[in-house]
Amino acid sequence: MSFMQVDSTEGIGDGDRLVADEWLSTRPLNSTVPSPETMGLPPVGASPDEVTRIASALSQVRESAGSEDDGVYCPRCHIATMTLATLRAPCAQCGGELLQFGWT
Repeated sequence: MSFMQVDSTEGIGDGDRLVADEWLSTRPLNSTVPSPETMGLPPVGASPDEVTRIASALSQVRESAGSEDDGVYCPRCHIATMTLATLRAPCAQCGGELLQFGWT
């Protein structure tokens, strides 16, 4: 496994400029690396359920590390926020589970 989440932002520290409850667009990492499956990412074209299954497993690993600087993201809607308190709550856009997201 090479990644701890299935999405990223354009740059390191993108979350630093967010205010409470503000969301930032993310992008799927599987479209930016060759052979995403060998790196623990879903294949390009994976179903939303498959993306969520893999993202949830990666989030559990990240959650066990206990980083308080993380936020949350929706791997289906490709959005992230700094509000870690909403971890595992439903996404307001799709109802899927919000997962832990690292900004660095």
